[in-house]
Amino acid sequence: MGEENKRIIRYHDTVPPYCDVFKISERKYESDTDKDHDVSYSKEHFELESSNPVDTIKVATFARNKKYKSNEMIKKDHYYVCEFTWQPYKRIKEFKNMDEMTYEGTEITETSHLLFWIFWDEDFSCWQRSPAFACRNALSHNDAGDWMMKEITAAGSEAHAVDYFKNGVLEILI
Repeated sequence: MGEENKRIIRYHDTVPPYCDVFKISERKYESDTDKDHDVSYSKEHFELESSNPVDTIKVATFARNKKYKSNEMIKKDHYYVCEFTWQPYKRIKEFKNMDEMTYEGTEITETSHLLFWIFWDEDFSCWQRSPAFACRNALSHNDAGDWMMKEITAAGSEAHAVDYFKNGVLEILI
């Protein structure tokens, strides 16, 4: 498994794939209160989870070490993986100006994987969905999820400091 995973590489930025996967540019807002598609004020995370992409799989949960009140529910972080497609750059064959360029080769669409999480934000008392990591060249969701969870637990990510997972219990589901 270790040899196979050497082909997987970190995707340069998680925000563009996240925006593409969750169709942020296509969102229509009927009112100012309708703007938070990635936030839920319900008591459970299921409302946000129900709007995950169809191909999404849950790969892990994380329960932070915290003293809970007797009537307070334990709120875990939930980690998911889904696919996204993107177009790598094409090699420019001839460049005259920005309007007159010719390219080499055929147009290629590449499939990669996005790791995102749904977590309880104590400051705002709501569930939020946010990107955590992305990778290229994984053979499957499970392959990508396994590799990305190892990466963020060992080295951190845009969403997590290196020691984030040291203060709780991480359960890998894949």
